[in-house]
Amino acid sequence: MQWYVSQNGKTLGPFTEQRVAMLVNWGKIESDAYICDDKWSCWVAVTRSHFAPLMAAHSAEQRQRESQAPKALSEPPLAQGQWFGHRLALALLLMLAAAAFLLALWLAPNINAGPLGRAQTANASVRST
Repeated sequence: MQWYVSQNGKTLGPFTEQRVAMLVNWGKIESDAYICDDKWSCWVAVTRSHFAPLMAAHSAEQRQRESQAPKALSEPPLAQGQWFGHRLALALLLMLAAAAFLLALWLAPNINAGPLGRAQTANASVRST
């Protein structure tokens, strides 16, 4: 038997039963489509035809795939090797900042600051006498 399919304002066909079953499995025929046999007896919703079990199986399979798919993120996920590069760059930046801080401490003159922030040297103690 041949079948005609009507969806989105277009009528396509005739298709064999096997072809209609393939189109349903591929998701090419939507659940709001109508189907009619080659005798043009009447149009019936695909979900009420003998292809309904295929539609239900395809819908269940699609829901399962969607539930297993990763959720949308605000930023696209990094490619497999990119996360390593980002973390390596961050680690190098932190090590560079720490090295600069330690170098600044090492090169700074050894000054004992007084209460007003002025350097106290041996000459300052001589003036007070």
